[in-house]
Parts: sequence; C-alpha cells; structure tokens
Amino acid sequence: MLVLRPAASHIAAALTAAVLTLATCLPSEAAAGTGWQVAFRGHFGPADMHNDLLAVAAASTTSAWAVGGTETSGNPNVSPVAVQWNGTKWQASALPSGLIGTLSVVSAPASDDAWAGSLINGYLLHWNGTAWSVAKTWAKSQSGQITGITAFSPGNVWVFGASGAFAGLGTWHLSGGTWHRSTGLAKTISSASALSPRDMWAIGGQQEPNDTLVHYNGTSWRPVTSPALSGLRFGSVLAMSASSIWATAATGGGTPALVHFDGQRWQSLPVTLPKPVKDLAAIAPDGHGGLWFPGPSRSAQPPRAVHRSASGSWSASKLSAGDGLVEDLVLIPGTTSLWAAGGLQTAAGGNAVIWGHGPGT
Repeated sequence: MLVLRPAASHIAAALTAAVLTLATCLPSEAAAGTGWQVAFRGHFGPADMHNDLLAVAAASTTSAWAVGGTETSGNPNVSPVAVQWNGTKWQASALPSGLIGTLSVVSAPASDDAWAGSLINGYLLHWNGTAWSVAKTWAKSQSGQITGITAFSPGNVWVFGASGAFAGLGTWHLSGGTWHRSTGLAKTISSASALSPRDMWAIGGQQEPNDTLVHYNGTSWRPVTSPALSGLRFGSVLAMSASSIWATAATGGGTPALVHFDGQRWQSLPVTLPKPVKDLAAIAPDGHGGLWFPGPSRSAQPPRAVHRSASGSWSASKLSAGDGLVEDLVLIPGTTSLWAAGGLQTAAGGNAVIWGHGPGT
C-alpha cells in the first residue's frame, strides 16, 4: 500500500531508470472539472512493485524534478528514482550506478542546479544540467534520515534530518566549499522554506520533533514564539513574503491546524477539511492567494488535493480513480500552475504518477 510521509515508512526503489515502463496518459484520466490531469504515469521494476514519487520541485516552466522509488517495505537495499520535466514531457533520468535507497527530498533552484537526498542511506545527489553525481556521503556514524533540503546555488545548500521513523541526520550547510554541521536548535530542523539565503523559516523541535517554528536571519536560527503556536506539532512551512508565512500543524489531540504570520503576529485560522481527508501535510501556493495541500486519508482512497481559497473556503479534488496518494506538490515559478507527485495502486503493485494543474502542465 502507499504510505504517508515523513512519519510513516517511505517507499524505496529496486532498479534503475533504464527499466522504466511508461503507461500512456489519456485525457480520460483527468479528474473531471477539477483542473487536475495526469501528466506522467510510469512503472519502475517488476509489475508487483509499488511505485511512488515522494517529492517534487520546479525551477521554471521548462525544468522540474520528482523523486522517489518503489516498494513499500522500507528496505534500504534498493535503488532510487528521479523523473525530469524538460518543458515538453516527463521522463526518467539516469542516476549514478550502485546507489541504494529511495530519494525522499529534492530542491531545484535552477535548470542546471538540482539536489536530491536519500531517505536513510546517507548520500546527497547533485544535477549540474547534464548529469547526476554523488555530491556528498555521510559515514554510518553520522548518517540518519534526511527530511528536508533547501538549495540556493551549487555552493549554498542546506540539508535537514530530524528524527522520526529513523534517527535524524542533523542539519548540514554547504558554504564556502565546505560542509558544516549545525549545532543547537538548528540540528533538530526537519524542513525549511526560504525567502532568501538570509531569511528562512523552518520546522524544528525542542522537547519533541516538529514542535517548534524557527527563523534564520543569515547568522543564527532562533525559535519563533506566539500563543497561536503553543501546543502544535508542525507538518510543513511555506514562506511567501515577509508578511505571509504559512504553516500546517496538528494539535496534541491530532486536530489539523493552519497558522499564518502577517509580518506582525501569528494567527490560527479555521480548518474545514472535506471528507475523507483527515490531515494537512505539504503546502503550496495556488498563485491566486490560496493554498493547495496533499489530501491524505486514513484508509484506501483515490488521491486527492485539498484547496483553501484566498477567501478561506475549503474544497477537495479527486485527481484520479483508484487508490493512491498525493505526496507533494509545488507551484511552477511565474505561473498559476502546479505539479503534484505521488502514486496509484495497481492490481499487482503501483505506479508512480505526476499530475498537472493549469496551463502548460
């Protein structure tokens, strides 16, 4: 079955991109009236393998990446998968040989600069516009799960690894040609969203994972405090401007929550999730002042994306028929279009799927 991220076990991959089998994407696969349609559907490996794409990032209208793999056992002795959008189509991309472990995070600041991290196998990949290479590996004594990555350039990259289903890698920063391991509050960060290299908002933890929002001012990471944030465990953060920071969360009782910073104060906003959606996970802008979220449910359901309009109304779109999940989504820079990545179950296993929303997808 397909699983949620990052708390549950992640999908892992068992072969290289060379053995990808693509299924034709037909207009009839689009969810009628929702604006979402299948842009890519493919399968890696034998028919009984479960495929999933866990993360997606877009550098421009002509450059995007989705990463993940196959099999839901969490077995680390497997191979990663990356799929590239070249402005015309999505296609599998060759990765360095000999790698094991699924790719769980991706960041793409430019068409010739993308980064992807293995969930629990201690390596980081870099795309230079032509090929992927191994940019860094961590020794077993240092290694742990990677939960987030924020890249600005080939020489300025943050890798985050908070504890969860596995021990965390910690926070590492590539600066001045050297990797530096962060200490203090920074070492507990799980993921971040950046306005600039000197202005980042992130999810960390002091007493337990993901219970703190933190802010980076170019020099240090500081905890963010507000009555509106008290008692929450955060899932994702989105920095849109200095006066618009969003974060998804859950209360101690598991009730979904959404908070917003307007530059002056944090405010908790009403959440009305359409059934059968139970949680808020990743978050992306819709380009119109609203937000999109993956729509996980707690039982086998068709993949859904949840929308909150600029006026605060909630709705859900079923992206495809059959059981599956949307794992991640991203706004394409300079547009009001989005990519969403995830997977769909098949009779024998499962397919990796990318959906598009809006013109050009």
